[in-house]
This record gives sequence, C-alpha cells and structure tokens, in this order.
Amino acid sequence: MVKSKRLSIKAVILSIAIALISVFFFVYAIQSIYPAPEYDDYCDKDNYKLRINSSTECEAIGGKWNYYEDRPLDNEVVGYCDRDFTCRGEYDDMKDVYERNVFFANLIIGIGVLVVGFLLALEAVSTGLMGGGVIMVVYGTIRYWGNLSDVWRTFVLGISLVILIWLGYKKLND
Repeated sequence: MVKSKRLSIKAVILSIAIALISVFFFVYAIQSIYPAPEYDDYCDKDNYKLRINSSTECEAIGGKWNYYEDRPLDNEVVGYCDRDFTCRGEYDDMKDVYERNVFFANLIIGIGVLVVGFLLALEAVSTGLMGGGVIMVVYGTIRYWGNLSDVWRTFVLGISLVILIWLGYKKLND
C-alpha cells in the first residue's frame, strides 16, 4: 500500500511538471516563431536629442504639441511636445493585432493539447497535458481579456466550459 501511495505522488508531480513545462514550451515557441513588436522599431530615440520649442517642430517629427493650461512664468514656453504621439499609435495598433493573434494561437494550442491529453491512456501524462491545455487557454484569455468585447468573453468562456464538461463526462465516466 505504501508503494502505490508513492506512485500516486510521483504521478501527481509528473502531471504538474508536464502541465507547466508544456505551457512554457508553447508560450516560448509562439514567441520564437512570432515575436512581439518592439517599441523602438516604431519610435525613434533620436527624437529625444532634439530641442523642440514649437508646435511646428513637434509635428515635423510626428509628435503632438500640447499647450499648457496655465501659463508658466516663462512666457516663451507655451507647451510641450509629445514626441511619440504618432509612432506610439502605430505601435499600439500593431501590438493589438499581435495580442489578438497570440490569443487565438494560445486558444487553439490549448484546446489541441487538452484533446490530445484526453486521448492518451497513461493517466499521469494525460492529466498533465490536459492541465497544460487548460493553462494555455487561461493564459491566452487573460493576456487578451481587456481587448475582448463582452460577446467574445462570453463566447470563449462558454466554449471552454462546454469542452471541459464534455471531456469530464467522457474521461471520468470510463
């Protein structure tokens, strides 16, 4: 009886290890194949070396001139330049597209790993992969949750719930 207890503890540890390592593997695989956009690729650091004192100079580098609400003591300077205004918008647009694509990749991979885990016979490996699949879906959803509309949030949660209930009935009834 003691020996079977040790095996079940080993099986639990193996399942947890497979779940975590599978998540790390797929997350880093996605990042390796599809790297995130870098802020420096859109916004030029050299713009910060320039002294900008007017809206014309600011707009020439793609910035946005912001006037001070209260006049400062020095009446020469009436505002400041948001140097990254245009490039930050371009970066944010590309980042949103990237996050959406990574969300769908995590969702598809997570569900695929969950189904593969369901099909395997060895319980510790099966449980680990199923756990990894669930974590992938949760990770992808959390990462993009703020950008999803309420309809998409409900859809993702509903589909996930249906799949988990179906897998539970299939796996646990056998």
